[in-house]
Amino acid sequence: LASINVDALEKYFQAGDVVTPKALVKIGIVDNIKGRVPEVKILGRGKISKALTIESCTVSKSAKEKIEKAGGTQK
Repeated sequence: LASINVDALEKYFQAGDVVTPKALVKIGIVDNIKGRVPEVKILGRGKISKALTIESCTVSKSAKEKIEKAGGTQK
């Protein structure tokens, strides 16, 4: 399990982007674990102002509130 905070999403993604574990590995925020794309949990530290679509990630309650307030969604 890899954990990242919403401030990392703010820094590395543009409004309208889809955030997936594979996308996080591709840009280097998360590393493969034992050659596989890991499960990812998004935590609520920091601020986010971009509307992002979160897919295939676990999201903490505080992170979900911040993502939705910025106009984003979790699928």
